[in-house]
Amino acid sequence: MRHLDIDFNQLQLPDGWHKKSQELLDSLKAAQNDVQRSEIIKRNQDHWKAVKHVLESLFNYKCWYTEAPQQGTDVDVDHFRPKKRVQETLSNAEPHEGYWWLTFSIQNYRCSCIVANRRRTDVKTGVTGGKADHFPLCDEGMRARTPDCDLEEEQPILLDPLKATDVQLLQFKPDGEVMPRFSKEKHARKFMRADQSILFYNLNHSDFVRCRMELRDQIDREVNAAKRYFNKLETGDADNDFAYEQTICRLMDMTSKRAPFSSFCIAYLDGFKHKPEYEGVLDAVYL
Repeated sequence: MRHLDIDFNQLQLPDGWHKKSQELLDSLKAAQNDVQRSEIIKRNQDHWKAVKHVLESLFNYKCWYTEAPQQGTDVDVDHFRPKKRVQETLSNAEPHEGYWWLTFSIQNYRCSCIVANRRRTDVKTGVTGGKADHFPLCDEGMRARTPDCDLEEEQPILLDPLKATDVQLLQFKPDGEVMPRFSKEKHARKFMRADQSILFYNLNHSDFVRCRMELRDQIDREVNAAKRYFNKLETGDADNDFAYEQTICRLMDMTSKRAPFSSFCIAYLDGFKHKPEYEGVLDAVYL
């Protein structure tokens, strides 16, 4: 997961999209009960699907949660705050009816792969994850229940890629798995938020771990090649100089926001920083 600095007010949306959003919100507010609101939402799913292509392009057609590339696969417009119900409240005396007033608010949309957004079990590990209609809070008593409530008072457990401080709560093992950056003993709340997000977003799905390990092996090959070329830069061999430049550029591309699983690539490359045998070799990558 990487931080996405998005100004939703600057997006080029279909003509009339904001006007229709307001009209739909007004109709939701005028509805007499949850059944009527559900019907309005069901009839107007095409409204948020109409901006899917805009949201996809903001992160080079990658899932905002997992960084998995989405070319040729189904992509969901996830409602970060669930629109119809909240799973964590279903056993309560008064279950939450969902953040229905945010159904047609683009600020509540996140572009997600189906592995992160839909409940499913990893056949290889047996672990079940997927965000679906889950939206746990640190303090349930602060949950917003009406359009007049202040969402800033909530403290979501799930990490949000739109918040720079949230994505910093994750780190990677060399084997491609995601783990909390902070320990449970010293930073219980930070650990809990990261741990729960890893599960709900399916960040350690076996397919994602496999892809990260393949990238790790590719990085190892590129780094070792860069080291060989770097050690021969004083020979004046133009072909060697060019090969070194191309290798460094490939590594830089792997760490760019447009690249698949780039946060893992950054973390893995950082491991070479303080190894004496690679001194100076990768300086340009870290710039």
